[in-house]
Amino acid sequence: MIFDFIRIDKRGGDALWRQIYEQFAAAADSGMIAPLTRLPSIRELAEGLSVSRSPVENAYERLHIDGYLMSRPKSGYFIAPRRRGGMAARERTRAKNSADIRYDLSSGRIEAKSADLSAWRRCLRAALKREDEITSRGDPCGEGELRAQLAAYAYRARGVKCRAEEIVTASGTQQLLSLLCRALGRGGRAVLESPGFEQGERVLRDYGWEVSVVEESPDTAGRLGGADIFMEIGSKRPLRTLAQRTRRRGALAEWARENGRFIIEDDYNGELRYLARPIPAMQPLAPENIVYIGSFSQLLLPSVRVAYMALPPRLAESCAEAARFYDPTSSKVEQLALADYIREGHLERHLRRCRKLYLRKSRLFSEALTRTFGPSLRWRLLETSTAFALTASGAEELRLAALREGIKIETDGGDILLSFAGLPEEDIAAAVSALKEAWPRLGNEGKEGAAARA
Repeated sequence: MIFDFIRIDKRGGDALWRQIYEQFAAAADSGMIAPLTRLPSIRELAEGLSVSRSPVENAYERLHIDGYLMSRPKSGYFIAPRRRGGMAARERTRAKNSADIRYDLSSGRIEAKSADLSAWRRCLRAALKREDEITSRGDPCGEGELRAQLAAYAYRARGVKCRAEEIVTASGTQQLLSLLCRALGRGGRAVLESPGFEQGERVLRDYGWEVSVVEESPDTAGRLGGADIFMEIGSKRPLRTLAQRTRRRGALAEWARENGRFIIEDDYNGELRYLARPIPAMQPLAPENIVYIGSFSQLLLPSVRVAYMALPPRLAESCAEAARFYDPTSSKVEQLALADYIREGHLERHLRRCRKLYLRKSRLFSEALTRTFGPSLRWRLLETSTAFALTASGAEELRLAALREGIKIETDGGDILLSFAGLPEEDIAAAVSALKEAWPRLGNEGKEGAAARA
């Protein structure tokens, strides 16, 4: 390991051994040097610092006495595994807090056994064998073979109409929105519906857009006024009838075409519908005016950071220019692996398995909520987010009460979000019962309520 952070002042002040001692001790306390890290030999460090061996020997001896350092015969010197205070104590606290979580109902995680890890490993290994390709930088817009696979997959799964050269990849939705804002080259007025997308709203504001958040309505198009952009967030919209969806989407597409405006369709896991046949994306209704964004965080692995954007032709080149300058794309190895994963049919087979799994989990969870809290608790299913949103006052207080009982949940505005993606089926009933213990008064108001699915 390189220890270039050790700096000594030979012009006076503290003794040389103390300077060496204090810098190693501070690095160990802060966690900058991990326990069991091998230190340089006395000779190596003395030569590296251009000092005699004596101050290094004295520093190492004091580090050993104070419990920072241990020696192993014929192996050398190592940072001792047990330290007091500092970063080590904080790490222990975090580990303890993590161990105290009985049920994790937060987003951003899936159950390990639901992941298609064996096929994904094979694709990663195959990508790592492509030495000529992975030893060079990738295309800032995304690897060509992945973009071709994404264009074909988006059409099969969501009806999206675009060419490979109209697709840009990045590590997440926020990065794609940043590119889009740079391509548009100007601020304007953007409208999102409540509940919105806080991170997306932040990106738009950072690029000078005036952002309005309006209440969700079947007549959204009639309420957009002079907006330049409307952002549609499908994962947070309640389930509507097919007729309602058709009317609403048609009106939005007409608004975009007539005014030369843009719709950003954030189709977060839009193919991950399991209560009914998925409705195609809105993008085909106005491909010249709708920017389509898709990702794989819930379908594949949350740690695989690949999202993509299908652009109207008039925005494709300006987005490509922005991508070439800012280079926001994700790991080239992961992109090549994902291209193989899609090409070989693994993604669509895994999608079918996930639909069955999340249908079972959603039914078990809804039954447990109704059985445990009664009919007065109002909730809705956010299907593609694999979560239930509860409507209750004091969401943050309820989150903290759940945490005290070892249940990790999240809030979104005034809603409580309960994700079931990472929860084993056999733990669902117990997790909901534990929530009832944390919230003894919730659901017992005696009012007739609705377990509204959405």
